[in-house]
Amino acid sequence: MIVTLILILLIVVFMAFFIGMNLSNVCTFWFLKTYTELPVAVLALIAFGAGIIFALLFILVAKMKAPPSDAEARAQKKLEKKAKAEEKLRLAKEKQAEKEAKKVKDRKPEAEK
Repeated sequence: MIVTLILILLIVVFMAFFIGMNLSNVCTFWFLKTYTELPVAVLALIAFGAGIIFALLFILVAKMKAPPSDAEARAQKKLEKKAKAEEKLRLAKEKQAEKEAKKVKDRKPEAEK
């Protein structure tokens, strides 16, 4: 936690130093309108923010279109196997119960004789 805080503070100090040293560097930028004397540091921060936004959008779109991951596919197969095994066990128990019922049925006539 402390290391993360120190790292964030160092990044903020570096950014402040970078912006402070480049305030005199200005440029003209056009985006639907011409912006004159725009500091280069501000333009760099805007470009960085736009890059983050577009990267997140592409990641979200890719995740929405992506097929299920290997882990999800394996989990689905395990569930299907488990369901098949439970079905087999249920059928085996039914057959066993039918055999025992048949044995009991066969015994009753012998007891009556």
